[in-house]
Amino acid sequence: MKREERIKEFYDIKVDKEYYEKLKTIDYSEVETTLDEVFKDYIYYDHETPYDLSLNVAYILVILQEPSLYKKIFFSSFSIEDLDNDPTLSDEIKKNIYMLFDKDKHFQDYIPQLINRFGKDKLLAFILFSFRFKDYLKNYNKRFSGFSNPLSDGLLKLFLNTLGIKENDEILTLYSSSDFIIESFLKNPNITIINNSSVSIDESLISNNIKSEIFRDKFGNPQSTFEYFKDRVSSKQKIDKIFLNLSIISYNKENNKEATIKYKDMIKNNFIFQDEVIKDSSLEWLFHILAINHLKDNGRAISLVKKNILSDPKNKNIRKYFIENGYIESIILLPENILIGSSVSLALIVFSKGNKKIRFVDASNFYTKERRKKGDRLNPTKKILEENNIRDILKFLNSDDNSEISISKGIEEFSENDYNLDVIENIEVIPEFENSKKIKELIDKKIIKDIIRGSQISLDELKDLRSYEETPYIYLTLSNINDGFIEYENIEDYLKKIPEKQEKFCIKNNAFLISKIGNPPYKFVVAQIPENRKIIASGNFAIIEVNEKKLNPWYLVAFLISDIGVKILKKAYIASLHSSLSIKKLEDIIIPIPPIEEQNKIAQRYFEKINEIKEIKKNLKDKIQSAKNIFFEI
Repeated sequence: MKREERIKEFYDIKVDKEYYEKLKTIDYSEVETTLDEVFKDYIYYDHETPYDLSLNVAYILVILQEPSLYKKIFFSSFSIEDLDNDPTLSDEIKKNIYMLFDKDKHFQDYIPQLINRFGKDKLLAFILFSFRFKDYLKNYNKRFSGFSNPLSDGLLKLFLNTLGIKENDEILTLYSSSDFIIESFLKNPNITIINNSSVSIDESLISNNIKSEIFRDKFGNPQSTFEYFKDRVSSKQKIDKIFLNLSIISYNKENNKEATIKYKDMIKNNFIFQDEVIKDSSLEWLFHILAINHLKDNGRAISLVKKNILSDPKNKNIRKYFIENGYIESIILLPENILIGSSVSLALIVFSKGNKKIRFVDASNFYTKERRKKGDRLNPTKKILEENNIRDILKFLNSDDNSEISISKGIEEFSENDYNLDVIENIEVIPEFENSKKIKELIDKKIIKDIIRGSQISLDELKDLRSYEETPYIYLTLSNINDGFIEYENIEDYLKKIPEKQEKFCIKNNAFLISKIGNPPYKFVVAQIPENRKIIASGNFAIIEVNEKKLNPWYLVAFLISDIGVKILKKAYIASLHSSLSIKKLEDIIIPIPPIEEQNKIAQRYFEKINEIKEIKKNLKDKIQSAKNIFFEI
């Protein structure tokens, strides 16, 4: 072998799966602490973080272990201009050597003291694993400020299994990190990955088949993600697999708004879409349009997204487009806090073509909990996916059976539910009851007389009306209702009078009240109005008056407080930061209406239980007060 070829072979360092697993066992902590110490006061203007610099240094120390190159640079009449014409050096190596000769920084002065400190294995282990999940946790909020969080090994395995990478596949990644790219190659070396960012040092150690598609303008500046996609759309390139990590999309309103407008215009100009499909669509779903149009007919894409885009009203039309065109294969709800540094609920959407049904899997409880070590205040409690968790998720994902964990639904079923793709709401199966009626139908038949909203008294008006002494007039708030009854002894908002315009909001005896805001468990009460009292319900209530000869209000609350009732009622609440009751949606829910005799039996049992709870709470309160008085009694 010629000397040039031997040197080139040495420089073209590649880590195969076997060597990779060996390097996992190497303790590189000495490399980490030494480089941090040596460069703690060193500021290199081309690097955003000290970590960037450390990686470059480690890589230089690896390549300089070739004696002839080290001798050439440090002990001969080396000229930096000679680099471009050196056939033994790759562009990656040249880039790092150029860094050595920054005239203002004298960076090369640091190298001689480090050159013989570490072996090749330790240096490579540091490069490959110091920003992987487990080691990232050790340094959380310490070394990696400005980096997106790495994916755990479990998440990576789940994504790769779900994506289904095959021999010779071409894969496009967007907003993905090195760990996904590296694990993809280790699983199947005969693939090509296209990434719209520079190939990192750790990626270059694994494969030469990583294509960096950084489109540049006429001045040589990198183009934005938008311009990148625009060029790909124009060239009508199709691809086998796509991985999108859209969970990290920034919600800076200004940038988001500007980007959304650009993508909508691009989609309108390149694809045939009715305006209503993309009119109110979020940026994530616009990316999904581009992804599905990039896919080959037998291709597949996965996208890690924030859970809220699955059900929010503004994305209804674009969800309809994806559902009815058969572009969604499955959706997996992931455990909360599965990403370090993020508390946002996430889901994984699997896209492909020609689907007649959508598979939903609730994997929110499929995790292993690792608590932080004693004395470790920085690292949060971690949720990770272990082999058994992944195996269980894939079992439910690939099954045709329906259960409390997973379900398959035909695309024709979603029109009944505003094309809602929320995993929990789609999995929850509501049993059918005899004599069931929509609330709207009960209103039409005068079984329910009316549904009104509570009174919205302004703070200024309430301030003028409030009495600091007990009066016959009460302004009822959600805090006054607990465990199914009104706690009159805790009323604070007494009113001087009931204004004439508020008289219509006075609650009638046996009126059914339900909280308009919040999440389960919802607050319910059948109002028992004491004699000579007048009560106004706040605007946080919906008030339902019923024909008691046909519908017992105590039966109604007994049904709605049940597990099945809560699931049914949940459909009437619009998802937002604080879920709110929609009267229109409430009218569409279906409840069982058995004969009044059966209603009365259920109502009586519920009434008795409520009174038992009331008595227990009173006794508990008395005992607590007795405990407080012991000191003075003895």
